[in-house]
Amino acid sequence: MRNLSILLFAVLLLFSCDENTDCNGFNLGQEFEIEVNETLENCPKNIAITLLDIQDSRCPTGADCIWEGMIVLEGTLRIADKNYPIQLSTNERISGFPEEFSTSEYTVKLIDSVPYPDLNNPSNSEDKPAVLVISKRST
Repeated sequence: MRNLSILLFAVLLLFSCDENTDCNGFNLGQEFEIEVNETLENCPKNIAITLLDIQDSRCPTGADCIWEGMIVLEGTLRIADKNYPIQLSTNERISGFPEEFSTSEYTVKLIDSVPYPDLNNPSNSEDKPAVLVISKRST
């Protein structure tokens, strides 16, 4: 019986060590939502991201706009003990910020902010989470 308990414990330990599993927030290579002043982590890879600010100036549904607008965000990416300030945008030409940020190991990409602005249901852009994906860079 003792050997069966040890075997069961070893199997559970093996399956709990998946490197893509999050401990408090996100999986590598999968989209996730993050709110302003929130920090999400992937503990097995020792990566954390904090969203500091998000601005959403996209043309709301139900409005006539002269341009499509954009999302701009500011945050911090921590890999091990190194912090990287990040500024991302869906319109680099206007904002000067790229859609993605890369280190030698990982890439953070801005996908969206939800929900999409709606003229009939306005919301504060700070209450809207950003949709990001962090992936391992291919070499």
